[in-house]
Amino acid sequence: MTYRILDDAGLQDWLAEQPELSKRLGGTASDWSIREVSDGNLNTVFLVDGPAGALCCKQALPHVRVAPDWPMPLERALYEVRYMRAVASAVTGLMPELFAYDADLFLLVMECLTKHEVLRSALIADRAEPGFSALIGAYVAWTVQATGWVNQPFETGARLLEQFSGNTALTRITVDLILTDPYRICDRNPEPEAGLLDDVKALQTDQILHRAVGQLQDRFLTARQALLHGDLHTGSIMLDGTDVRVIDGEFATMGPIGFDCGLYLGNLALHLCAAPQKAAALRAEMVAFWRSFSEELRSGLQNGSGDMWALSGSAGRQDLIASFLRDILRDTAGFCGLEMIRRTVGFAQVADYSLCSTENDRLLARQKALQIGRTLIVKGASLRSFDSLLFLMGL
Repeated sequence: MTYRILDDAGLQDWLAEQPELSKRLGGTASDWSIREVSDGNLNTVFLVDGPAGALCCKQALPHVRVAPDWPMPLERALYEVRYMRAVASAVTGLMPELFAYDADLFLLVMECLTKHEVLRSALIADRAEPGFSALIGAYVAWTVQATGWVNQPFETGARLLEQFSGNTALTRITVDLILTDPYRICDRNPEPEAGLLDDVKALQTDQILHRAVGQLQDRFLTARQALLHGDLHTGSIMLDGTDVRVIDGEFATMGPIGFDCGLYLGNLALHLCAAPQKAAALRAEMVAFWRSFSEELRSGLQNGSGDMWALSGSAGRQDLIASFLRDILRDTAGFCGLEMIRRTVGFAQVADYSLCSTENDRLLARQKALQIGRTLIVKGASLRSFDSLLFLMGL
């Protein structure tokens, strides 16, 4: 079979030829309803409903879905599948179940989350039940325990490096869109609104900031601590009440643990800038994330069986874990700042700013995000506690 872009009819025909998937749907092909719900930048997503059940089908396109003249390798679907398989046993119940993958069509078939809502949309509409961030913190900690050099034999990390080192096209997107483009003149950056022109120019000429960004670029490209989700923001998380699921792991790569932490917290901070009246609730979510992440990671590392820290006794290991968590915190702060700036003036900005009631409020919110982002990037490397990170955010 050769690759082809599926439409509703093509997907229906393909599913009809898959006995296990047809059984999950029930009935015959004529009983199924298919609707496209593509919402992200890269792929086509279909929801298929049948008499017995439902499926979510996600196909990689040979270009960026929202920019057809931007080519994109189909193999990104393979890395998402590898990511799901690598962490599935560690995060049971916090990720959709993968049912099938067609390597010719670059098509994933997984659990359908029809009742779930994207976290960003739920936050904007005030429908997110408090406490969701604790589960995301645990999710990140558990993936680190399952894939990190610090908690696994070095052979595990070597195998994962081999499996994900080819995901260069999506890693290039990260390097460009998050780590580089907002700090230079670039055609991919949207034209800033008039009130932000001076702020954007400042980002592009700030040498102190550029040195700090360079250090974070180095961390991202060389600190291969664990398998990252690589795109862990509020648009890559879905929830239905207290049922929280992480989706869209196609940016997966080995990297610094603080990258996933920083992207997640950065998106909560962006929502805070757009909706300052929610400061107390969002602060509580940030605290819940870090407490859950650090406690789960500390617990797992205390009895870890990796080759790192193999000679340390109990007390010595506790000291090493405390130092390790401080290093992750510092990375977290820097990557949080990068995400806040990218999502404010770079490619793929966030819808959270729609909460601002006037154009002036929106401008002030975006300027605040840029200011906090710069502060975190420049000062994050000296942090020693999560309270200090919150202080830099003004919380």
